[in-house]
Formats: sequence, structure tokens, C-alpha cells
Amino acid sequence: MGHPAPQAIVIPRISSIGSDQAYSTLCTAALFFASGRDSPGINSVPPRYPSKVAGNGLRELDRFLNILLDEVAAEAGWSAEDLLLLARIRNTPNKLEKVCLRMNIEAGHDVPLRALGRCRDTLFHCGGVVRRGDDRDAQTLTLGWPNGLGGTVAHVLRIGDQLSLSPADLAWISRFYIHIGDLLRAG
Repeated sequence: MGHPAPQAIVIPRISSIGSDQAYSTLCTAALFFASGRDSPGINSVPPRYPSKVAGNGLRELDRFLNILLDEVAAEAGWSAEDLLLLARIRNTPNKLEKVCLRMNIEAGHDVPLRALGRCRDTLFHCGGVVRRGDDRDAQTLTLGWPNGLGGTVAHVLRIGDQLSLSPADLAWISRFYIHIGDLLRAG
């Protein structure tokens, strides 16, 4: 006789902040993130913590996008049952894909979002040192943003390399999140 499978805990939606406020929050956070070390208070972060701060910033952007997805779906008239199912999806790339498919919105942002998630974890949990690759057997970590030469191809780091974010990287990530927000609002 085994233990029953754990049930997911879902906090019921009591009220909505609306997509306008969710979008505004995402944009404000993205612009703050893009300002990097020039932001008030950021320069007071002890030198050994910038990776954790950057990882936390990426986590916050992901969370704000996740909330915007819920708000867009609610305003699009999804049923209460569908909204509850959507709220249970914690993985933002999966949730984005589901919303885009249902609402006929341009898709294809899941690959860089997944890469950004892996980079976020590397920054937050490993101090920016690449400890694992894109999957279990990979020896490289693909970054979620294009290379610094203005290209469109994301670059990779090998296990043991140090991951850091340049001002150009911060700006690209900020524009990427705002772009997704714009697509959701227009859809």
C-alpha cells in the first residue's frame, strides 16, 4: 500500500489585475532589468552577488509574463475551467505556447524562453558557472539571446564557463519580453 499521489495546489483566482496592469508591470520590470547596474540600489549589491541578482531579475520577468498570459486569457473570454487549467501551468514557455495556439498569436518564442530559464537557473543557483548543458547529456548551454555581434544566432557556453550579462544582453532580453507582451496585447 503506497501513499496517494500529491495533488497540485492551485490558488483560486479571486480578482484580476487586468491585462493593462499586467502588461505595464512586465514593461516596467523589463526596462528596470535593462538598466542593469545603473539602477538605483543595484550598485550597492556586494560583488559576489550580481549573478544571483541577474538570475532573480530573469525569474521576475518570467513570472510577470506568466501573469500576463493569465490576464490575456481571462479577457479573451476563456471559460473558468480553461482558466483554472491554464493557471496550473507554471512553466511559462508551455503556457505561452498554449495561449498562442488557442488565440492564433504568433508563436515560436518558447525556445529562447526555455534557454533564458536555463540561464536564469545558472545565474541564480550556480553563481553564473555553467554546471549543466541544455539537456542531461549536453556539454554546452545555449544562451537565450543572440551573440553580441548583432547576430540572430544564440551562442553557447561550455560546462565550467562563466555566464555573465552585458548591457547589450540586458537590453535584448528586455526588448524580447516587451515584444511578447506586445504580441499578446495585439492578439
